[in-house]
Amino acid sequence: MILHKKEWLLALFTVTTALGLADTTANAKTIWSFGNKMKTVRTAPKSIRGNWYGFGYSTDKHPLKLSVRKKGFVVPVKKHGKTVSKTLTYVKNWKTAYKGKLVPSVDLRKESHGWYYFSVNGNHWNISDNTFFTGMIQPVKYKHTTALAYYPITIEKKGKVLLLTKKKYNHPVYMSTKHLTIVNLYGGK
Repeated sequence: MILHKKEWLLALFTVTTALGLADTTANAKTIWSFGNKMKTVRTAPKSIRGNWYGFGYSTDKHPLKLSVRKKGFVVPVKKHGKTVSKTLTYVKNWKTAYKGKLVPSVDLRKESHGWYYFSVNGNHWNISDNTFFTGMIQPVKYKHTTALAYYPITIEKKGKVLLLTKKKYNHPVYMSTKHLTIVNLYGGK
């Protein structure tokens, strides 16, 4: 059986794509970083403020809530058997964010590709499991409204990111990474 040039190229492309050897157009450009060159943010931009709902991982059973305010995050804290809301302010400097006996805070940093890294430092507070603790977020358009593209530190599914929306959904909502640059933290693959 002799394959013509076009058939040969088509077969080669199909095999390499199926094996994951070729980078398809649906996958984003991926950058690996330690996060030490990100700029600390003291005031959250309007594009990421508000109450956002979504799933931290595709295996989660219930949606989580992320409350971003101008000067801090609002997180649910368990205290004496009750859940109360507490506001955690943004740290002044990411280098000193986790040193010593600092009060609970949020480390919010901006990456040059439009992503925001956040990490909640509860520091002996019993923070509820119904909130996001760490991850990368970026404002995107979804169904004519603004949503936040989200993934925890490194992307879970190649070619997809989870979306956090203003509306609660009972299932994970995904978006293609086709036009995004993904920044995976902590260096190596």
